[in-house]
Amino acid sequence: MSERIERWDRWDTRLPSTKDQEKVIALFHKSGAKTKSDFVRARLLDESFKVITVDKSAVEYYRKLSQLTAQIHKIGILYNQTVKAINSYHSVKAAQVMLQRLEQFSQQIITLEQQAISLTLDYRKR
Repeated sequence: MSERIERWDRWDTRLPSTKDQEKVIALFHKSGAKTKSDFVRARLLDESFKVITVDKSAVEYYRKLSQLTAQIHKIGILYNQTVKAINSYHSVKAAQVMLQRLEQFSQQIITLEQQAISLTLDYRKR
């Protein structure tokens, strides 16, 4: 036997004030709820929900920082491959060439890390 839904189980609510409507709509969009019904239910039952905010001024910072991080990762892979090759007991001359490559990779990593630090300091100054 299915459970009967009483008439009073359905609630309809109107917000006559335009300001109230705009405020609720803004809260709904920030909440990340899939539907208005989910949002209202969570608010009425005091359930927790997430608030998603996007700092548009930080988007460019994160994009540049992500690019620097990706470059550091690529160089780190090359660095590890070079160390592995050196440890494979190549000739002295080959080891010297590979050590020079390690020095170049190290300098590139330092430069990129300095750029990341500078980028972060510039972002914090805003």
